[in-house]
Amino acid sequence: MLLLCAVSVVSGLLWVMLKPSAPPNTSEDSTQDAGKPRTAYDFESRLSDKPANCAEHSTGKISEFFADHPCEHLTRALYTTQLDNGERVLTSVVTVRMPDAESAEQLERMATRNATGNIEDLVTAGRDLPEKYPSLSHDYGYDSTQRQRLVVIGESSYFGRSDSDDGRLKSVTTEALKLGDYQDDHPG
Repeated sequence: MLLLCAVSVVSGLLWVMLKPSAPPNTSEDSTQDAGKPRTAYDFESRLSDKPANCAEHSTGKISEFFADHPCEHLTRALYTTQLDNGERVLTSVVTVRMPDAESAEQLERMATRNATGNIEDLVTAGRDLPEKYPSLSHDYGYDSTQRQRLVVIGESSYFGRSDSDDGRLKSVTTEALKLGDYQDDHPG
C-alpha cells in the first residue's frame, strides 16, 4: 500500500513538472473579445441597438427598397477611437442582414449612390448620447461592404473639429467595417 502511495506521489510530481504550459497571455489577447476581429484602431463601443424594422429607420429610396425587400435584422452601433496624433474619431457601423446575397448586393449598390437616402445612424436618429457627438453627415469618412447576405455601412467624423477629406476618416471607417460580422452576431 505504501508503495502504491509513493508511485502515485511521484507520478503526480512528474505530471506537474512535464505538463504543457499554457501560452503566454498578453494584455492585448486578454482584452480581445472572443471572435472580435483585430483592427488597426482600438474601437471602443459606445452605444448600440437592434431595431426591428429596417424601413422605419431608413430614408428615401433605401426605405422604399426595404418596403419591397424586408431585411432580416439591423444593428446600429457607435464606436470611438483615437488616432496616433491624439485626435478622437466617432464611427458609426450599421449592419443589415438581408434574406439573400442578391438583395444584399442591391442594397449595398444603392447605399453607395448619391441621393438614395440612408439607414439612420444613432446620432442622426437623435439617440440620447452621453456626450456631444459629432454629426455623421459628411461623406469623407464613408465606406461600405457586402459579405454574402450582410451589408456593413460605416461613417466616421472627428470630435471637436470640422471633417476634411484627408483620408484618415475613410481609413478608420474601412477598419471599422471589419467589426460588422462580430457586431451582427453580438449586438449590444
